[in-house]
This record gives sequence, structure tokens and C-alpha cells, in this order.
Amino acid sequence: SACGGGVRLSVADPAARAASVTAVTMPGADALRDWATRECGVTLGVGLGAPDPASALRIAHMGHCNPGVLLGVLGAIEAGMIALDIPHGSGALEAAAASIARPA
Repeated sequence: SACGGGVRLSVADPAARAASVTAVTMPGADALRDWATRECGVTLGVGLGAPDPASALRIAHMGHCNPGVLLGVLGAIEAGMIALDIPHGSGALEAAAASIARPA
């Protein structure tokens, strides 16, 4: 799946994706990782096994994780992308909130 600015999921096949982590390939991943840690206290994982680890990151969603935590991390990522002028599409937070709001 690709979004604006070259942000895409690292694993194209949804059936092959892990339930505990989301791997993303994007320009500026190293800078975003540093910004999120420094400005928001959010630690994003390095792109383990990625062809270009500086352009990849991992978002963990295991252990104590709830909708508020996920929305907070997504908000920190979006804020960092805005602060660092990393091109990206719009609507991610709204889509996440809508998904959480839908009855199971």
C-alpha cells in the first residue's frame, strides 16, 4: 500500500504482515525516528532487515497497547512528518479513529 510522499508498508501482502509490528518504508525515517524520540518521547523501531534501514521504521503494537496509545503514536508520527517536511498523504488519524470507533 502506498500513500502520498512515498510512504508505504514494507510488506505488501496483508496475509504476511505481523500482528505485533507495522513495518514502513519512507523517506526521512531516520530523521523522523530521532524527532519522535526527542520531541514526543515516542520510540520507533529501526528498519531491521530493510534494504535501506535509514528509510525504514517499525511501529510496535504489542504488550500494553490500547486505542489511545495507537492514536498517540500515529499523531506523533504525523507531527514529525509535518515538522520535518516529509511528504505524506492526509487522513491517517481520521481513518484510525474511524476504525477504532467501528463496533467489533
